[in-house]
Amino acid sequence: MVSSRPNPVKERPFSKSNQEIHVRKGVQHVKGRFHEICSKKVTTFTQEWYAIRRNIDEALRCYRRLRLVKEIRDKVSNNHGLSPERGKCSGLALHKRVGKLLKSLGKWVNTTKQIGCVAGIEVGDEFHWRGELCIVGLHNDFQRGIDCIASLNGRIWATSIVDSGRYDSATTSTGRGRRVSPIEFTYCGEGENHIFGGGKKKLKDQKLVGGNLALMNNMVDRKPVRVIRKYDHIRDANDSGYKFVYEGLYRVTKYWKEIRGDSGTYVYKFKLVRMEDHQQYDPEWKKKH
Repeated sequence: MVSSRPNPVKERPFSKSNQEIHVRKGVQHVKGRFHEICSKKVTTFTQEWYAIRRNIDEALRCYRRLRLVKEIRDKVSNNHGLSPERGKCSGLALHKRVGKLLKSLGKWVNTTKQIGCVAGIEVGDEFHWRGELCIVGLHNDFQRGIDCIASLNGRIWATSIVDSGRYDSATTSTGRGRRVSPIEFTYCGEGENHIFGGGKKKLKDQKLVGGNLALMNNMVDRKPVRVIRKYDHIRDANDSGYKFVYEGLYRVTKYWKEIRGDSGTYVYKFKLVRMEDHQQYDPEWKKKH
């Protein structure tokens, strides 16, 4: 990135990522990624799918507008009997506030949590903020990297993961940083991250519970997981210099436990492999020719 300040956000809710040129600090895509992930063979969807996509487009416009203009947030709060915004609202609190306001307006899309692809979303779609992933149904947690769903008997699976670079998600190391493979990558389990707490927190071993257990169950039961990756210092980013890209459906093929070199504690690692192009979308949403 040449300038020290990011480019202004363009007023277009959806944009397709040019994955051949995505480069962020410490992360670089391998050449040919765009052809492998978004093949030139265009998928045509049903009218219902496109109607949902238009709803997503509108929800993203509203999200970005509410985030920027406090007067509109106050008006929506007043009209729907919500508590007024107190003090300066920023960061995670602001995004949760905007999400709550949009829910009161009935703007959330794909509100039923599910495994697999999400209607109205294509591989390569870009999002400015983490909260946008929640309101469109891609990833229903504002903070955690692994989002889960539970069955009636209590068994849990991972519906989606966000690779934000905060954990030790391993990829091929090069002189210019990490290289992200379009086909497979290794994802570090959740819990006991040395990045949080300024290094003062005494780390413990990660446990096979929560999101880690869910990812293992995905492997055992062959359940797909949606992958969203955060990219920093790239064009068309938000005003904080990053954006999120939906990478598609992946399968967990194996997991293992290893010692983290800097702390000597155990962490869980998961290998994820991208599914074939024809498996990325539910057949019911594809238009039959």
